[in-house]
Formats: sequence, C-alpha cells, structure tokens
Amino acid sequence: MATRKRPNILLVMADQMTPFMLEACGGTGARTRHLSRLADRAVQFTNAYTPSPICVPARSCFMTGLYTSTTGCYDNGDPYHSFLPTFAHYLTNAGYETVLSGKMHFIGADQLHGFQRRLNPDIYPSGFLWSYPLPPEGDASFQAFDFTPQYLAENIGPGWSKELQYDEETQFRALEYLRHAPDSPWMLTVSFTNPHPPYVVPRAYWEMYKDADIPLPDYPGDMDARYSEFDHALRRWHGLHQRGHEIRDPRNLIAMRRGFAALAHYVDDKIGALLEVLDETGQRDETVIIVTSDHGEMLGEKGLIQKRSLYEWSARIPLIIDLPGAAPGRIDTPVSLLDLPATLIELAGQTPVAPLEGRSLLGAVLGQELDTVPIVSEYHGEGIMRPSFMVRLGDWKYHYCHGSAPQLYNLAEDPGEWQNRAGEPDLAETEARLDRVITGGNFDLERIAREVWERLPLKQVVNAAMQRNGTAWDYRPDPDTGRNYVRS
Repeated sequence: MATRKRPNILLVMADQMTPFMLEACGGTGARTRHLSRLADRAVQFTNAYTPSPICVPARSCFMTGLYTSTTGCYDNGDPYHSFLPTFAHYLTNAGYETVLSGKMHFIGADQLHGFQRRLNPDIYPSGFLWSYPLPPEGDASFQAFDFTPQYLAENIGPGWSKELQYDEETQFRALEYLRHAPDSPWMLTVSFTNPHPPYVVPRAYWEMYKDADIPLPDYPGDMDARYSEFDHALRRWHGLHQRGHEIRDPRNLIAMRRGFAALAHYVDDKIGALLEVLDETGQRDETVIIVTSDHGEMLGEKGLIQKRSLYEWSARIPLIIDLPGAAPGRIDTPVSLLDLPATLIELAGQTPVAPLEGRSLLGAVLGQELDTVPIVSEYHGEGIMRPSFMVRLGDWKYHYCHGSAPQLYNLAEDPGEWQNRAGEPDLAETEARLDRVITGGNFDLERIAREVWERLPLKQVVNAAMQRNGTAWDYRPDPDTGRNYVRS
C-alpha cells in the first residue's frame, strides 16, 4: 500500500441501486464498464445486504455501524442522536480530512455527523416533513402515496430532473476536491441520488437503452394469494392495491428497467470519472475505493416497486472494496452495509469506544476467512408500523413480521422467494434458530412496536412549529465561491 501508513478513502454510494441489474455484479441490464474494471481488481461481496431497505434508516446504520432499531431511525422522518459516533468522527480523530459530497439524508439539526464539511446541500429536507400518521392497520382503503406513475412508460424517458441536476453538482464538487486533495489523509464520501426514480434520463443515456432487451420477471398464476400481510401493507402504501395491474404490464416493466439501467450506466460513468482523476493525480495506489448502495429496488419483481420490502431485489446491495495491495476476488459469505463502519475504523487504526453491531471486513479483504453469521435487515416504519425483520444465514432466509405468519426460503433452491417453507416439520429446527435471532432478546420488539406510533404526534408538533417559524436545518455550504477564482 504505497507510502502512507493510513490510506486515503473514496467511498461512493448510489441510491436504490439493486445489484441484480448491474453487469458488474453478474446481473443483466445496465452496462457498467467502470464498476466491472474496479471489481476485477477489487474484492466483491456478492451477498451484501442493507440493514434497512429505506434511505434514512439504512444510512444511519451505514454511518454508525448500529442497527436502525438501535439508532432509532425507523423511517425517513427520523433523526439519530448526535452523541452516536460515526465512522466520520473516528476518522476525523485519526487525522483524516472528512468530506461529504452529495446525499446523506440526515434528519435533524446535526447535518454533519462527524464530517468536517459538506461540499453541497442535501437533496431532501432535513426536518420531519416525511413523518406520516397512519390509520389503524386493516384499513385497506388507505393509500399514502401513489408511486405508480413513476413506473409507467408514459413517464419514463429522456429529459432532465432535479435529481440529475443534483448529481451533476455532487460530481463536480467531488472531482474538484480530488484534484486539490490535501497531503494529509482524506476520506471523501460521494453519494449520488440516482438511479432512484423518477426514471428521467439524459438523452444520450436513454438512446443507449430505449430498445434494450432486458429480462422481465415471471409471475405465477397464484401470485396474489402468496402475498404476506407485510406485502399487502406495502402494496397499499405504494398505491398498488388499486393499480398493481399496471406495474405488471410488460410495457411498463420494460420501460422502468430500461430507465433504471440507463441511470445506473450514468452513475457508472460518474464513478469512472472519479477513478480517472485519482489516476491523473497519482492517488489511485494510495486510496481505498468502496462502492455500494443504501438499498435496492424491486422494479416489478413479485409485482412490487420501490424499496421497504425485505425481498432480495430490495434488500441486496452491491459492495466492492478495492484495497491497494490486496488480491482481487469474490466473497459469497453474506455481509451487511452495517459492516462498513467497523471496516473504516480499523483502516484508520482506531478502536470503537463502544461495541458496534457490524463487524470489520478488512481481514476478509486481505484474504482471511470470513465467518458465517446471521445477517439482519429490519424495517418497522411507514407502511408497516410494527417490528419486521429478515435474517439471512447460509442459504436460508427468514422473514418475520410481528403478529403475522413467518416466511422461510431457501435461496439456493428458490432465489425468487416463491416457496414459503415455514411450518414444514423437517425444517422446524432451522426455522426456530432463525426466529431466535429476532425474538431471543437481540431486539426489543415491544419497544419498537410502541415507539413507531408514539413519536409520530411529537414530530408533528415540532414540524408544525418549524413551518410556522420558517426555520429549517438544511445544510448550507460556504456561499463565497468567488474566492475560488482569479481576483488579483
């Protein structure tokens, strides 16, 4: 690893980027030549999972190495405590310049959480605007949003959006930082909002994919009968209880996948430009490069869209770690985004002051055997409003939703998660073992079930007062950009 005792770190995060559509991850759809080249020289974790399949909770885990039920982030309207150390705090204390360009979706007054500075504002508001009260469970007429239009062919295609504008700014600021990076170790996190919908695509990228032949999902004839209570709740939340047939229309399925693939290609080119600047400035061989996503996207699989689901297309993420001097390879042992903070902290030579709930992957990147442990993803918030988990251990995957019948799948035999094996006598021991991960004391289910409801009216009071006062926590970078240019 070149001359530094502590390497620079470039951490790139895409938003809602399922690996099943990326050529670099063995998927079909998006051509990702830069990610593929990176994967060829790096370690790729082929079974990486989000700790929570929604933005704010997933990012709270990504920053802290703690479960979302520990950070208290249950939905996109939740903050987490500023006294929880993040990897940015630890790296700052190790002497790194810690910088963020792009989205991190921090909710609350702390818009840095350990970063020394941000190069641009966040794309989304920092207040409690996205905390929603829900009616009692069982109200099948309730619909929070209608996400369906974002996935219809008529709304997908060439154009420009605020999301694209944001990623252009994020990329520009990141490239300029890399071109003038300090001599002391630095850690730059670059977080794009694409390929998150809407699937409005720069024309050049749309032209590449407008006629692309991309596989579509197969649906069994009795699919509706196979939906769990969790699935039905999400379908109501996403607007599919009335318009689900439109999502299954092949015309819309191919359009949404073409739009996603085009935007994933767009993000891949952004990553390529970042790597090119590292090469040009001679920093590549002393920089650890990590590429990942916060969570995935269903894209019509099982007739579902968006995230929040604990099925594979929503819960799986890409994870590539390029450590200079380490041998390239693939690791199939399941891991979590929750593991990255411990990895970064170890890279910086620091020791957590309190135990993390993720583990360091540094030894595995360096060729050591990685133990098989239960990998947990959880989602308790908007649309569900009760404790819900998935556990992956070996080939088995267990879905737990408080008060509902469980689901058990063997992913080696049934990667689409169609054959629910829960309740089979021969699998009773396996099912019980996975259930104990959730119900055996690792998680306070009653507290979670209580808090997801109790905090909603509290946040509404604060949000109403902030709107009345005209206050906001949004981060505003230094506006004096004129000093960047010639003035004398």
